[in-house]
Amino acid sequence: MEKEKSDKLIADAAKTIFSYCRARTNSKEEAEDLSQDIILKLLRVRENLRDEKAFYGFMWTVAGNVYKDWCRKRKNIAECELDDNISDDSVPLCELLEKEADLKLLYRELGLLSEQYRKVIVMHYFDEHKVTDISKSLDISESKVKFLLYKSRKILKEGMNMERTNGNLSFNPKHLILAGSEKGGAAEEWLSILNLVNHNDNLTAQNILFACYNDRCTAEEISLEIGVAVPYLEGDLHRLREKELLIKKNGRYETNFVIFTKEFAEESNEKILPVCREMAGMISRFLDERLGDIKSIGFHRIGDDNLLKWHITHMCFQEISIQNNPKERSAGMLPLVYKFAEGRVLIYGMEHYPTMYVMSGAIRNNASGDRLKALDLNITDSADVCPYFNRSQNRVNIILDIARGKSDGFGENDTAEIAEFIKHGFVKKNGDGLSLNIPVMTKEQREKIISMIENDMDKDVMGGKINEAVDIVRDILVQHAPVSLKKEAEALAWIKARDFGIATMKVMLDNGILQQAADDAHPTIYVALA
Repeated sequence: MEKEKSDKLIADAAKTIFSYCRARTNSKEEAEDLSQDIILKLLRVRENLRDEKAFYGFMWTVAGNVYKDWCRKRKNIAECELDDNISDDSVPLCELLEKEADLKLLYRELGLLSEQYRKVIVMHYFDEHKVTDISKSLDISESKVKFLLYKSRKILKEGMNMERTNGNLSFNPKHLILAGSEKGGAAEEWLSILNLVNHNDNLTAQNILFACYNDRCTAEEISLEIGVAVPYLEGDLHRLREKELLIKKNGRYETNFVIFTKEFAEESNEKILPVCREMAGMISRFLDERLGDIKSIGFHRIGDDNLLKWHITHMCFQEISIQNNPKERSAGMLPLVYKFAEGRVLIYGMEHYPTMYVMSGAIRNNASGDRLKALDLNITDSADVCPYFNRSQNRVNIILDIARGKSDGFGENDTAEIAEFIKHGFVKKNGDGLSLNIPVMTKEQREKIISMIENDMDKDVMGGKINEAVDIVRDILVQHAPVSLKKEAEALAWIKARDFGIATMKVMLDNGILQQAADDAHPTIYVALA
């Protein structure tokens, strides 16, 4: 590869390298030193790189090797003596140590031992069991017990002679949201996978997955990185492996799905911003020119101009974007990597941070084919509605019945739900009747609006902008993904490119094209009748 091209790739990756180093060091200064070491090494060995597409895999390999060398150099030269003789007499291990500092080091290292070594050490030295008793209890030979005691003492001695530093995740844990979808009736398995990480905000499991995302780590390395002793990790490690979220090769763990990290999200949002501005301009011009014509269609509950603009903008992304699926989706490239007897499950992760874009959707049908369509956006002041309807098909059925004009004949439970709808602003009472407080469009009305959007804004141009955003996101996501997950990252880029819609609406909010709506106004929910 040409020197100028490799220099540019290295320079562009400098911020990513620093983030990698900052997550593994205790201070900004240490991160800067380590970053410089990695960049210098890259500059020295760049002539070995022949293909530009292989740069990031090459970079992570170099970074990992430099980091390992850096860790080795931080060993201290203190010597802590442990007697290697193993007898059948149970002598407490702490009595073999010469000073209190050694005992603290011993306890630290015991917390890093894997289960098989830790168990025999604790049974022999702390619980004072004889080798013969341990052999019977664990159903292994006496010679195996003696070997494990010898090996574990050797590991303890080597560890006690090291300077160990907890990683950044030990005091600054990250938050991971597991998301995805299921096909073929695998909903139960999908929910069990999500709950393993998301339920009760399981920070231990989440940070194990972060620690093993760009590095293949031993249990000991994970323990140091997240500041949790190995005994407390083993349950989560087992469960994560059982669900294939984590895989183990040659004693090292690695995360088995793509994570949209904060560094990736911030870089991609910055890079797609010019495309979002173009899209916002297109929608703004359309709204200025055709708002009166849209009003004349006369669908139920148009509301004020601001709400109408929100609804039409929602339709631009909900209706038109779906028809212009990125080529990965239309070509069937979506990797549903977890296969079960009942079906298949797609899993990906998102690092949660305060300024991230959050968008969730709900498209719920009834038996007649009527649809409730909703978006939750964290850029609006309105309350989230998608979980409320996703949790209950009955709520969807009641809303769609009211959209069709039903006002009475509801059962006791349904009447209680309707009272909640009125409270949340979805339904209003008209004398003895009921009506929705959200837009309701017939099939003909919806088709007229979509036709206006397609003709005036040119659906091919809109689709081109969406695919342009996907291409930008894909390149950045592949760069940030570990080598083992680059194929999956390439195919998953369209998911994170959905931020294109929310980022475009944020531009429209900032420019005054859209304005914040009241909490109970629900600007991004409507009903489309069949």
